[in-house]
Amino acid sequence: MNGVYKAFTYLSRKKGKTISLFLVIFVIAVFLISCFGVLRASESLEREIRTSLGAAFYLRANTEVSMHKNGEAEVKENKVSIKQKEIDEIMQTKEIKYCNPINYGFVKSDAIEFIPGEKHTKESNMGKVTALRFSALAFEFLDETAVLMEGKHITEADQRKILISEQLANENEISVGDTLTLTHAGLTELDGAYLDKIPVKTAFVQVEVSGIYKLHVKDNSVKPTAGIAENQIYASLDVLDELHESEAGIYTGEVDFYITDPAKLSQITRDVQLMQEIDWTTHFIRSNDFQYSKIADQLSTLGRLAKLLFVLVSVVSTSVLTLLLIMRMRGRVRETGILLAAGWSKGKIIAGFLLEVQIVAAAALILSYFVSLGITQFFEQKFLYGLQPNLLNEETLIAGVNHGTKKSYDYTLRGTELLLIYFGQWIVIVVSTLLSLLMIMRLKPKEILSKMS
Repeated sequence: MNGVYKAFTYLSRKKGKTISLFLVIFVIAVFLISCFGVLRASESLEREIRTSLGAAFYLRANTEVSMHKNGEAEVKENKVSIKQKEIDEIMQTKEIKYCNPINYGFVKSDAIEFIPGEKHTKESNMGKVTALRFSALAFEFLDETAVLMEGKHITEADQRKILISEQLANENEISVGDTLTLTHAGLTELDGAYLDKIPVKTAFVQVEVSGIYKLHVKDNSVKPTAGIAENQIYASLDVLDELHESEAGIYTGEVDFYITDPAKLSQITRDVQLMQEIDWTTHFIRSNDFQYSKIADQLSTLGRLAKLLFVLVSVVSTSVLTLLLIMRMRGRVRETGILLAAGWSKGKIIAGFLLEVQIVAAAALILSYFVSLGITQFFEQKFLYGLQPNLLNEETLIAGVNHGTKKSYDYTLRGTELLLIYFGQWIVIVVSTLLSLLMIMRLKPKEILSKMS
């Protein structure tokens, strides 16, 4: 009788045993592939975080708090600046990926009627400007309290570009690409009224609306018009320079530095604080790892769990498969004896039994691949996707963190990895089958036939 024909005949006749063997191999394969896929994805995610915008530190001026006689506190910032030379010194650290210096000022425009604030008048009709190199790195956008709705973010290559709020754009019928003329302004308070301390306008700049953003947080506090969140304007650094509200290469706001590896944040900030070029009596550093330490701990725990499950499944699966095949072979002593009596060699009998198991294993392994893909994709959507921080690259500096930072991680194993898992399972199946046959094949034909009776 042909060995292949006999194998298929036996499998079709013993449907219960065939299905039980199929399910055991199938479940084992799904667990192994899924665990390996999750492990690979968690390592990929951690690596992506470490090589993207992993952490930041902010160089800022100290503040001075004084108390008035009436008990009110007044916060004053030191009138100090950070020069480009000092920034260049800090940027010598190769781990720093982006630098975002910031200046602040106020502007007016005949084309803009700002959202009215407390005691709004024509004098106080102005907005606050945050001039910076990368608007996508502004705190509001990183924190996602502000979202770019149209256009693109400001980058270091842009000149005379601004972002305005959706409400301000709607109120003034302004669209992306429109050109506006801005002039300088200064907010001051006198006798309970908010005034412009630059009444005579001598500087003007023509700017283009690069993008429109939307705020996701409502601020109900009472503020002057310039303090209303919807009146916030983000601008390229040259805008305030041309309005003589700042000087090129000198920053009176703050300077934010974004590094590639959050694990090195502490060491980098310590090295920066040793620099003599910066007066540390008037400046301080605040660091922010964007919750990397928390995410890294979760990913590390997940990786260890995946490794542990992989080892446990491998050990348990070998034991269960061996036990199942031993029980399966015990019921085939009579069949073995008949085959021996019919002139079959032990090698041919062993090859026939191995062929039966491998036919079932091949079907189980092929199906397990597709099922494991579904499991790992479900795991991605429910667990790992929520662990992702704001990952920034050249694309997201233009599109914004809300449009390009979330990444779908590929759980699909490489061909070599998949073949390695399948090869390992094949070895286990072959060894388990041979071990289960050992108890029969070590007997002589006469002893097998005597056991039949």
